[in-house]
Amino acid sequence: MKLSAAIIFFLLLLSGSSFAQNVFQLQDPVSSKNFNPEKYSGIRGTPFLVDKWIKGAVSITRGVYQNLELKYNVYDNTLFFNKNDEPFEFQEDIISFTLMPKEDPATYMVFKRGISGADLRGNEFVQVLLEAEMGLYKLDVKQLTEMSEINAGIVKTFASTAKYYVGKNGKLKFLKLNKQEVLTALSDKQDKIQAYINEKKYTFRKDAELVDVLKYYNSL
Repeated sequence: MKLSAAIIFFLLLLSGSSFAQNVFQLQDPVSSKNFNPEKYSGIRGTPFLVDKWIKGAVSITRGVYQNLELKYNVYDNTLFFNKNDEPFEFQEDIISFTLMPKEDPATYMVFKRGISGADLRGNEFVQVLLEAEMGLYKLDVKQLTEMSEINAGIVKTFASTAKYYVGKNGKLKFLKLNKQEVLTALSDKQDKIQAYINEKKYTFRKDAELVDVLKYYNSL
């Protein structure tokens, strides 16, 4: 049975409208949950990884939100996007997100959920420093500390720290940032790794040094 031109036009119009709607929804995240800054009033410091909006992208099951302004609340393990100068949560479950502080891809920071092992439960946003046979991952942590001050009483402050993990064949191990711990974690190639660390004079005060050592390990 042949369809009339009017019916075909109507079906195409309906299909095009539906497609446009899906694209619009993907590019325009909407949420009823907004961030209440009063939640942390009276606490020094910030619960955010960086207390300013950073350009980024967010991956969900349906696709990717591009060109957003993002803030990562480390303390609550929650990601916010900027909408009309107000922070809002995402309604969808987030698979991963990327912060892009500069145009240089070398500065991009990729965070993923679903990484588990050691003391990671899988629901945290974990930064992927190196995705390889022997991977490297970083968990940023914000803790509330209390101390007594004269004329101020008990003062609460957000304290920042980080945990590092190395993984091979899907098994993660907690890694302390010192030479001996790194050599122990990479013990199957320890002699070459030690010589490389000595040559580079690495002290592991920077993430980039640890990433470089892991890249060298994976190249052997």
